[in-house]
Amino acid sequence: MSGGSEWSAGFWDCCSPCGTCFLGCCCACCLHGRTSSRLKDPSLKNDSMMNGSCCVYFLVGWCGFHFIPLMMKRGQIREKFGLEGSGCGDCMRACCCPCCTLMQNEKEVESRAGLLQSSAGYQAPGGMEYKK
Repeated sequence: MSGGSEWSAGFWDCCSPCGTCFLGCCCACCLHGRTSSRLKDPSLKNDSMMNGSCCVYFLVGWCGFHFIPLMMKRGQIREKFGLEGSGCGDCMRACCCPCCTLMQNEKEVESRAGLLQSSAGYQAPGGMEYKK
């Protein structure tokens, strides 16, 4: 999809915020897990960085194929939010600079957390009160 909207953060804008940058450089599987959690629960009420996505990223990365879950997550984010890019571009970014890919994925999902919360599905209305 080449005509989609732009990403909220540039690909090379990976040094801020410091905490996310540190996590992406030192414990990439945890950042990947947090991004996956944020896609499912934007408020991160049940935040668990150590989830299935984290484990898959760690195991696949340990074998040298870290780019596969990164590429897939990036494609999922692009499709969900109608962002510009392509599968080939996702693969190239994930192979060449996994840290920047992790950061851009997390920043995008974090910036769109409000949109994800509003599309979370049915939410029960407040209690009804009868006038006396």
